[in-house]
Parts: sequence; C-alpha cells; structure tokens
Amino acid sequence: MKNLKKLSIFIFAAAAMVYMWSCEEGDDNVVRLNHDPSKPIEITGFTPDSGGLATRVVISGSNFGSDVSKIRVWFNETRAPVISSNGNAIFVVTPRQPGDENFISVVVGNDSAVFTDKMFLYQTMISVTTVAGRRGTGEFREGGTLSTVEFMNPSSLCIDAEGNIFLSHWHQARTQFHFVVINEERDYVRLLFQGGDGFALGAPTADRNGRVVVVPTDRFAGYISFDPEAQWAAKRTEILQPTLDMRDEGIEGFGMPSGNWHKHGMAACVLTGFIYTRIHQRGQLVKFDPITRYGQLVRMDEWNSDSFPYFDPNQPNILYLVLTQRHTIYYYDTLTEEFGIYAGNETPGHRDGDRLDAQFRNPRQITVDSDGNMYVADVDNHCIRMITPDGQVLTVLGKAGVRGYQDGNREDALFDGPRGVAVDKDNNIYVADFANNVIRKLAVQ
Repeated sequence: MKNLKKLSIFIFAAAAMVYMWSCEEGDDNVVRLNHDPSKPIEITGFTPDSGGLATRVVISGSNFGSDVSKIRVWFNETRAPVISSNGNAIFVVTPRQPGDENFISVVVGNDSAVFTDKMFLYQTMISVTTVAGRRGTGEFREGGTLSTVEFMNPSSLCIDAEGNIFLSHWHQARTQFHFVVINEERDYVRLLFQGGDGFALGAPTADRNGRVVVVPTDRFAGYISFDPEAQWAAKRTEILQPTLDMRDEGIEGFGMPSGNWHKHGMAACVLTGFIYTRIHQRGQLVKFDPITRYGQLVRMDEWNSDSFPYFDPNQPNILYLVLTQRHTIYYYDTLTEEFGIYAGNETPGHRDGDRLDAQFRNPRQITVDSDGNMYVADVDNHCIRMITPDGQVLTVLGKAGVRGYQDGNREDALFDGPRGVAVDKDNNIYVADFANNVIRKLAVQ
C-alpha cells in the first residue's frame, strides 16, 4: 500500500510536470491562464506532503497565472524556487531547511493565499561521503587530486572564504608535519608546508576576512601564515610581547613557559581582527593583532589541557574554548569578559540531552553552521555530536564507542577518532577522520 501511494504521487507529479513543460515550449493547444486580480487565489492541495532539500512539489489550485516572474511561493518564511505554472498548478522545489513543519503560501502580485489544511513536513537528511584520502595508508602522499592523495592522521581543518579546505596533518610519531590545501570543486590537493620535530602544527583559522590562514606551531610563540596574495607561501612569524608603553597603558604580557608552548588552535574575531590562542602549560588565553603581531594576556586558568578556540559566527563576541582533557566546551564573552561552561560537565563519557548535562570524551575541534548548530568532533566516542541552538546535544553521526569506517546515512556512518571539523558556506561539514586517514563530508539537507 505504501509503495502504491508513492507510485501514485510520482505519476501525478510527473504528469503535472510534463504538462507544464509543454506550456514552456509554446504548445498552441495549451490554454494559458492569466491571474485575475479581481478573483482570489485558491490552494486546494500539494503533493508530495513531505521531503528534503530540492524535493519537487506540485501545488494545485486556481488563479495562479502562468507568469512565474510574478509568482512567489513560501514554505513558512523561506522562499522556494518556482519552476513553472499553468495557472492551476505550480511546480516548485523545496528550499533548504525551512522548518520541520511548513505552511505553504502563494503570492501573486498583491494577492496571496495560505494552505492551512495540512503542512509540508521537511525531512532533514544527513549523508556521509569520503572526499579525500584512502583508509589504511601509512604516510602522506600528495597525489595532486582528491582520489590519489593519501594521508596519515589528518588532524584539524578550516575553510576560507573561497571554499578552500586547509588541513593540518601530522604523523602519529610526531616527526613529520604537513599543511595542505584541498579544493573539492577543482579536484586538487597541494602541499603548502612541511616540517620536522618542533614544528607541530595546530588547528588553523582564517582571518576576519576569510582570506589569510594562520596556523599555530609549538615552537615558542610562533605561527605560520598563508596569504593567497603571496601564492600561499608559508611565512613564519612570532607573537610579540607588548612594549613598555603598551604595558604602561595596562596591557598585560603573557608568560614564557619552558619547553613547548602547545598552542593547539587559533580563532579570529571578526569584530576586532584579533586572533586568539591558548598556551597549554599555563592556561593562558592570548590575543594578538596579526598586522602588528603584538599580543596580550586575556585571561588564564590552571588547567593543562589541549585547547581549541572557535568564534561563533552568529554571535561574534562569543569565543568557544574546547578543553580536551576536561571533556568540556567553555565560552568567553569578549565584551563582558564572562567565562563559563557551555556544554559538558567536566566528566568523560557519552550522554546526549541538555548541553550542561551532556558528556563528551576528549572533544577537539568544533564548528558552527549558519543555523546556529554546533558540531563537535568527539574523538574518543568516535562520533560527531551536534548542539542545537536551544541547547540540546545529539549524536548525529557514528556510534558511541564504536570504531569503524562506513559512509552512508546517519544510521550507518562510522568514524575512528575524528579530530577536526569545519563548515563551508553551504553548511556542509568536513571531518578530519584521524585514524581512518581520510577527509569525510557531512551533507545536511
């Protein structure tokens, strides 16, 4: 019965589309109906009643007119592309994530109608594919294309304004480090930098304009920048201590720890242009101006932990700070200086639910999409977690505690120690699947 229902929907929609396409091709036997402003618009139904992104929907009714330039269709408050109309039926495709339950409305000129008898049910679909790399490889091989490149322990990611994916890649033995740019659309992989011991590379970030990419190193106060204007040539730079004049103005310097500095990540503030990082040994949160290179202490704690900062693109004054060994995500408000727990309870484990009760196990990189959803690379739970804008934590991909490698839908996908995540402008999530030696892509539709 279910298959028969799907078949009837398909036949109806296909027939409607064929009819409307024939109108587009100028069939003289087809009567074209114009919108009559003296009469109301009427919506009598639509089919199918559910679907995801770009689902083909036929809206039936009357007095729509056939001029698609004058017809606007809305799923709640999100406008849908109108493909064609014959006056009594409109062919549209669903927009991206308009809402779980959607009223459909049609506007023609100054006239409008809303169908309230039922709602269109939007089904969010998540699929996982392998973008680059090959499972089972034992070293980095540049390859040149996404299908031929090989990785060994891809670690952390960022994406610039042009959609280039930057990858910090380091060998398990911590003797070789590589920084790589990947362009999925153009199908190429390019090595930008490699180094040996003492040049461990942390999580990269793009500057406030999304162009120049900076990545921290463990060597003193060093970092490396990659500017597209300079063909992404690696430029080694140091964060400078504030001058005496700056100190006289109340700007505090940062400490000089012995041994490696362990700056595991960087994050750029779009409000000020400052780049933030945290020094592992003394828990010093430091910001610096990438133009002058002068840095200053922001705050400090006593926790020795790997740390991964990330600015919320929807609340650019909020800096999230993942402290891996504390299994918790903190927040710091750059305007009020308020600091506190955002998600987790400082206890390792796996628990979904309210963000303050949720548990993670050695989380690392995070990213936030344009809808305000945060994605967490939950390393030792081998899964990807999502924190919704209303504070609910969900395991969206992978099975807690289960190592594996499997592409497919959210029920089947498996990961092995995913460490890095980044989001592009289309809300696709890229994952550095550390132990599987591949870059994965989460398409959310």
